[in-house]
Amino acid sequence: MGLDLEQAAEGGVLRGRGTAQGEGSSPAADGRGVGGVGQAQPRPILTLGYPVSANRYWRTCRGRTFRSAEADRYKDSAKRAASLAGLPQFDGPVAVYIALHPKLTKKGVASLARMDLDNCIKVTLDALNGVAYCDDAQVVRLFAEVGHAVRDGGLSVVVRSMEGRA
Repeated sequence: MGLDLEQAAEGGVLRGRGTAQGEGSSPAADGRGVGGVGQAQPRPILTLGYPVSANRYWRTCRGRTFRSAEADRYKDSAKRAASLAGLPQFDGPVAVYIALHPKLTKKGVASLARMDLDNCIKVTLDALNGVAYCDDAQVVRLFAEVGHAVRDGGLSVVVRSMEGRA
């Protein structure tokens, strides 16, 4: 079973991969579209690699805190994925929906060792900062859960505009 991120966007559970449709049963069900106006369009689901550990994300040297080289590579991969998916950089408030997919073991079952969901959120929001939105202060709605296990682990992420929504 895949992740239905649009269902999560409307308060449901993450269940499908690919592209999330607009609200309702059809792409044009509400006419708001991705940005809140015009014909509803599919929202891209970003498929990212397994996130960098929060413990390896930030480094401190001589009193300065900076992203590690590993974190920079992860942020670059998020930028490439957003570009390939056609995800715009939003200027207004956004909602972010995240599914953390644990790694599959050689036996084909979900690994018991996985990143804590709260650390996954921090790493993901930072990786998307300056990519899907200008500033993480724009995130006004957040939903995250542990999804189904996949071969090398990973994330499924939907970012959508909350402009004009109550």
